[in-house]
Amino acid sequence: MNILNLIIGITSALCALFGLHYVLIAILGGFRKARLHPKQPPKHRIAAVIAARNEEEVIGYLVESLKRQDYPEELFDVYVVPNNCSDDTHGAALRAGAKVLTCTREVHSKGEVMRFAFDELLNGEAQYDAFCIFDADNIVDPGFFQAVNNALCQGAQIAQGYRDSKNPGDSWIAGCVSMFYWGMNRLYNRARNALGLSAALNGTGFMVSAGLIRKYGWDTSSLTEDLEFTAQCAIHGVKVHWMNDAITYDEQPVTLKDSFTQRRRWSAGTLQCMKRYWGQLAQGVFKRRSFACLDMGLLFMGPVIQLICFVPGILALVQVAISLASGTLDLPALLFGAIAGALGSILGSDALGLLICLLERKTGRVRFSALANMWIFLLSWVPANLACIFFGIPKWKAIPHNRGMNLGQITGKNRDVGA
Repeated sequence: MNILNLIIGITSALCALFGLHYVLIAILGGFRKARLHPKQPPKHRIAAVIAARNEEEVIGYLVESLKRQDYPEELFDVYVVPNNCSDDTHGAALRAGAKVLTCTREVHSKGEVMRFAFDELLNGEAQYDAFCIFDADNIVDPGFFQAVNNALCQGAQIAQGYRDSKNPGDSWIAGCVSMFYWGMNRLYNRARNALGLSAALNGTGFMVSAGLIRKYGWDTSSLTEDLEFTAQCAIHGVKVHWMNDAITYDEQPVTLKDSFTQRRRWSAGTLQCMKRYWGQLAQGVFKRRSFACLDMGLLFMGPVIQLICFVPGILALVQVAISLASGTLDLPALLFGAIAGALGSILGSDALGLLICLLERKTGRVRFSALANMWIFLLSWVPANLACIFFGIPKWKAIPHNRGMNLGQITGKNRDVGA
């Protein structure tokens, strides 16, 4: 029993320290006023780049929102890169007014599509100062490019924008995923920015300068190219800036099955990155005392730490079995503790979702069922992580995007952007 208690104490302390890292940053930085880049006159040439696979139903809405940016039209272009399509994504993009880059090489991931696009654009006639990356199902706020220009004028080489949601009210799952992203915005990226730390790329709605791509290239091949490139930036000592006023509205999955598939892919990509970069990140921590490397190293260890967090629970069950066999088990106290712990976890998860909505002023955009079931959403992340650890990397599966919406429908404002 002493040995079991020792192992329980060590593993519990390890999990607590892991969580404390994120809680402290969230508390110290998440409640501070957002730090914005001062507004500057438009001067930087920007290219929007969109990898699109069978996105005919939604690509037009994104292109139109980009074409209506509050930024001089001679200073930006919109490029769509159709790949592995069986629909008319190419034609829909052209009809909406985008330029189309025909993918001439075999690609298997978004990262490979981005590499092709950067190679083409950096060697083309038009010269750009920066590239903005979006997913095909997005809608972009009219002030996005101006916020990017402001960040570039302040010396940012790479910056993540605010990831909002198109459809948080479509289902409880869409609401929970939305709350997750709002929490990442506020308690992860904005908190780090407020403390002068490096943020992390979040899949879509981010900017990378042409100079940074020329210097280091875009060499990602994992299922989470955003985190992979963030890790590369940490290794090279490049800070990821945060643009709280550069807003992208993203379509969220509406079923638990699609959300589970998406998050299993994220977990698998995280493990891929841990295997490839953890050694280099550790060198950055010990040789350069890089907090960004420590931050990314801990993030990549998330699925493994979650597995370790099961150890105390499993060993506690062993202790229960031993006590039951010896006749020393206090069953009422055990049941009370188990019920209290379960209720505490459920209420704590739901309270976290409510806190995020209150901080970001989003309470009117989600269903009550999303707030009530946040604990189910968070709990379902456990099998997603464990499946990747024990069953390997899953095959890529498309998440359907068919929620065609304009900016007016999302925000309720009169200024519509439609296809």
